[in-house]
Amino acid sequence: MVLVVLQANVSEAGYVANKAVLHNVEVNVSDGEVVAIAGPSGSGKTTFLLTALGVLNNLLSGWVNGRVRIDDIDPLDPLGFQKIFKVSGVVLQDPEKQLIMPTPIDEVMFILENLGVDVEVASRKSMEYLNMFGLSNKAYEHVENLSGGEKRRLSLAASLVHEPNMVFLDEPTASVDPWGVKEVKNFIRNVKERGKGVLIIEHKVKYFIELIDKLYVINEGSIIKVLSRDDLNDQAVLKEVRELGVDVTPIHEVDRRDVSNARYVGGDVVLEVDGLTCWYDGSSPIFKDVSFEVRSGEVVALVGSNGSGKTTLLKALSGFHRGCSGVIKTKDGVSQSGKLGRSVFYVHQTPDYMFVESSVEKELLQTSRFGGVDLNTLKSMFPWFNELRDLPPYKLSLGQRRWLSTLIAWGFKPRVLLLDEPTAGLDLYLMRQFKELVGLLKRSGTSFLIATHDPRVLVEFADRALVLKGGRLYEDDVFKVALLLESVAGVY
Repeated sequence: MVLVVLQANVSEAGYVANKAVLHNVEVNVSDGEVVAIAGPSGSGKTTFLLTALGVLNNLLSGWVNGRVRIDDIDPLDPLGFQKIFKVSGVVLQDPEKQLIMPTPIDEVMFILENLGVDVEVASRKSMEYLNMFGLSNKAYEHVENLSGGEKRRLSLAASLVHEPNMVFLDEPTASVDPWGVKEVKNFIRNVKERGKGVLIIEHKVKYFIELIDKLYVINEGSIIKVLSRDDLNDQAVLKEVRELGVDVTPIHEVDRRDVSNARYVGGDVVLEVDGLTCWYDGSSPIFKDVSFEVRSGEVVALVGSNGSGKTTLLKALSGFHRGCSGVIKTKDGVSQSGKLGRSVFYVHQTPDYMFVESSVEKELLQTSRFGGVDLNTLKSMFPWFNELRDLPPYKLSLGQRRWLSTLIAWGFKPRVLLLDEPTAGLDLYLMRQFKELVGLLKRSGTSFLIATHDPRVLVEFADRALVLKGGRLYEDDVFKVALLLESVAGVY
């Protein structure tokens, strides 16, 4: 007998009274079924998740008209809400907002201990899940020393260790390397085989398309299309879905001539790195003798597995990581400690770290005042300004927050923008707009060094690809590296 583990029939829901964000959204997930919800950034995907879990009305002062049941528990009711996380596992799109304990082992054990599991049993099971997600060797490392992708893996392990009947995954591939994506897929496959229900909120549906039983496409707060398993095997249907902004097409199925324009050969050298070696404890280098250069107006993709040192390299270039030796040189001078002033600007993979003001407009005003770029120029380069000008940056969608953080960095007129996973959370529409933004800034002479796992970055607008592997850096063809990333993730 098939049991429905999630029943959601939401006529309306919103954050502010009389202003609905969701309209007539009905989603059902049965045991052993994998269901995905996809749509543009800001379309209502995450709002639906918050609604279904009872977070919107119980914690965020929002409102919901409708009926929701998760494993026969009503999360909209305050008493039911207290029980909901015992029977469900939730992975948020931003792991920084989910992890609260100092070490991975503490984080995973936390939920088991709160459920009354014996400490010895909880410890053993927690190590099993850390091992499942490739983190057993960092069980006692401080969480702040983990890469963004490793934090994502940790949030997965911590949310699923109690083996809930219903699992919610909000952008589970964001900031995760292809090896991690493969692990996530294997775990979802395992959960499905155990008869559990899975709901995935995801832009890059292509990673999970062979696992999905049903796909809901949402836009402007309403479900506009529902696809069955048979529909997902139909290339004509998938083409229609892609036109709606859902990434369902692997790189190897895209005509290279459509996406790979002639690669730009940059102008003068604006950043030169020679023999850079970085470490945490002084004895075990993260990478050794890294040397490369970036030229004016060039986009360079920096690729490597989680923990390979991509973020450390960016932080070293911007002066946030001091455990290094070697030479870093820009047009403005030479530095052996990363003090390069405004020559480079590092944008953290968690965009919220960039925000200091209470509204989007105030953020741009502050940037204009201290960075020197005209305020109207900044406004024109944020596509949602008129609609969201008074909204706190923290309430923007993840894709919108990433866009804003990049724009703020550019407003300080650096020669090189150092971007850490800037496309995580961006749908196809935003990727195209982001490509336009990068192209515009390139033409003004701004250069980019982008740490990424996203094949779209390599194929769409990277001029060169640098790969960090085994502590060494080498250069490779951008299309070849993009295909490798998707191959590792199991897309083909």
